[in-house]
Amino acid sequence: MATVLIEQERLIVAERILHEIERRHGLPLSQHPDLQPAVIDRFLAAYLPETRDGEPAPNAIEYAFTSTFSEAIDLLSRVVDETPGGWGAAAYVHDLDMGTGPG
Repeated sequence: MATVLIEQERLIVAERILHEIERRHGLPLSQHPDLQPAVIDRFLAAYLPETRDGEPAPNAIEYAFTSTFSEAIDLLSRVVDETPGGWGAAAYVHDLDMGTGPG
């Protein structure tokens, strides 16, 4: 039962954080239909691609879940693509279990 509660709490926190990131960057709010409690791991890694001259601005954040902070950082280091003329990129890692007691 504790595992189900942790999964549900992670889902609620992940949705809230993703909406906050979207709001912060002026993106349209998404319903994130792919979020399911069983696939949400402890760390949320989110990335907003940079804006580049002559290309449409990103209109969505990319995100994934990992079981450790190190895996989240490694994931972001593999997917972040920077160019000298780009701007506005952002990366976030959030511990979805923060504030919850042991399960």
